[in-house]
Amino acid sequence: MNIAVTGSLGTGKSTVSKILAAALETELLDTDQLCRRQMLPGTEGFEDFRRTFGKKFNQSDNTIDRQALRLAVFQDEQLRTQLERILHPLVQREVSSYCKECRRRGKILVVEVPLLYEVGWQDEFDASVVVYVPEKICIERVRARNGLAVEEIKQIMRSQMSIDKKRHYADFIIDNSGTFVSTVQQIAWLSKKLSRKSKV
Repeated sequence: MNIAVTGSLGTGKSTVSKILAAALETELLDTDQLCRRQMLPGTEGFEDFRRTFGKKFNQSDNTIDRQALRLAVFQDEQLRTQLERILHPLVQREVSSYCKECRRRGKILVVEVPLLYEVGWQDEFDASVVVYVPEKICIERVRARNGLAVEEIKQIMRSQMSIDKKRHYADFIIDNSGTFVSTVQQIAWLSKKLSRKSKV
């Protein structure tokens, strides 16, 4: 059984993914990490990036300046689209391979996919989990965590599907706007349900 966990900036999807995978005693695959790997020198993603952007985001050690790229991505829609065209097919290929292998072995796989619905990958999975927090709380959390200005955070959020829309597509919702204990209790309930469902 393959389970996708998604959410928005500041909802806590990474924390929920880790706890859920631990509760299910299974592997966790993070698509953001896969993207980062594809941007390392020598990878297919890195070579495609260089062919498209040249040395625009080059650092002295020949690696990509990820911070500069991240800022540019949220300010330039065309650049973001070009980057997604490079990375998404490569990452989707890796995720699909993991999913097929886990199905073959009869194992559960938890995959954190921040842009699950935006890129239309939801059909790759047997269940989708949205980590929900109201937008106002998301902004407060990201501001405290990353020190970004409110307008910067809103700009990033506008480039993605709203959290309210995402929760309408979800098979399951984890409300992470309350206490940590409340979140853990919801994950414990969900892990039991998914575990039973995987054995059917």
